[in-house]
Amino acid sequence: MDFGQLAWYLLLVVAGFIAGVVNTIAGGGSFLTLPTLMLFGLDPKSANATNRVAVLFSSGAAVSTFHRHGHLDRGLANRLTIPTLLGVPFGTTLAVYLPSGIFEPVFGAIFLCMAAVLIANPKRIAQSSIAKQAPRKHITGVFFAIGLYVGFIQAGMGILILLAMSLLQGGDLVASNAVKNWIAFAVTLAATVLFAFYGLIHWIPGLVMAVGNVAGGVVGAKLAIKKGNRLIFAFLITVMVATGLKLIITSLYRWLS
Repeated sequence: MDFGQLAWYLLLVVAGFIAGVVNTIAGGGSFLTLPTLMLFGLDPKSANATNRVAVLFSSGAAVSTFHRHGHLDRGLANRLTIPTLLGVPFGTTLAVYLPSGIFEPVFGAIFLCMAAVLIANPKRIAQSSIAKQAPRKHITGVFFAIGLYVGFIQAGMGILILLAMSLLQGGDLVASNAVKNWIAFAVTLAATVLFAFYGLIHWIPGLVMAVGNVAGGVVGAKLAIKKGNRLIFAFLITVMVATGLKLIITSLYRWLS
């Protein structure tokens, strides 16, 4: 292994660590890891698929940490995971056959609008009880749509899950984060299997990045537990605004060029 290759692997680990922290506390870390994987030489579709390997390990590490500290409501997590999983195969199929630019500007606008809503009314996403009484039909539809998006592009998944839980009823952000990471692990596992079937995953860079992601997942979970709702809310707003602007600017650049 020459120095240049070693430097790339170190960059993957560092990017994975930062993304693991961001993904665990809020979401959107894939907007760092996807470009890093493409700099490593992967085409966009392969980077999108390979990124799932790192997210799988980091979400698993985060779930384990939340569970050990007693913050994981497994009943609610399972209830929300099922409709999300149902949407993943459809989104993965779209990711294989359609360009990602189709969804980018739409979700970019959604993220910016929701960031404005939460800034105007921060209590909506930080109420005292987690969402357990929302109508089943709303849960199924909203989380199926999230599964569709996750199967398609993954990036921003955590943001969408936290927003969906707050819009259905609202809840404590530490408890919501534990559930979010449980869902992330389940749906990422499903997407990883499907992308592996299509032969789009490059395992070596994915596993190297996963080393950093695992460490970031543990650190992010501990920070979320220790610092509580205020830290998660600040991370969430920051990542939502950055993600929304990134998606819209990328789409405009692609359209103008």
